[in-house]
Parts: sequence; C-alpha cells; structure tokens
Amino acid sequence: MEVVQIKNTRFEDLLNGVYKLEKHLKEIDAKISSTKIEYIPMSKVLKTLDISRETADNWHKQGTLIKNYSGAKVFYSTEDIKKMMES
Repeated sequence: MEVVQIKNTRFEDLLNGVYKLEKHLKEIDAKISSTKIEYIPMSKVLKTLDISRETADNWHKQGTLIKNYSGAKVFYSTEDIKKMMES
C-alpha cells in the first residue's frame, strides 16, 4: 500500500478550490431557482382576477392567458397572472 502525503500549502490550495467550486454551484443553483415557473390552479386564478371561467377561456383563445394542464386540471403560470394584473 502506498502512502501519499499532501503538503500543507497544497492542501490549502485544494481546500480553496473546493470553496470556489461550492460558491460557483450556489450561483448556478440561484440562477436555476430564479427561472422556475410556478403555476396556480384555475379556481384560485378566477378568484384572484375576479373573472368567470368563460372569460378565462376567452383569454386563452385570444392567447392572452395560456392554459397548462396536469391531467384534467388546468393551471396558469404566475408570470401570466402578474401580466394580467398589471394591465
């Protein structure tokens, strides 16, 4: 069996590299987290925007409010809802 010794300065360099890598990974994670799209169920959107289902369907047909499906349930992105609330 071979024994490998790491000099003190080399170990510190290695440790600094690990810290830099950790920092870089945290930055990447933050970027990914900021691009995640959140979705709200239709029932909550109707209440939030104070609109009827028919209005939501019309907006979908016009391309103003895009439906997203999960099984038989309809969801809308929070970005689309924010845009609707601003206009």
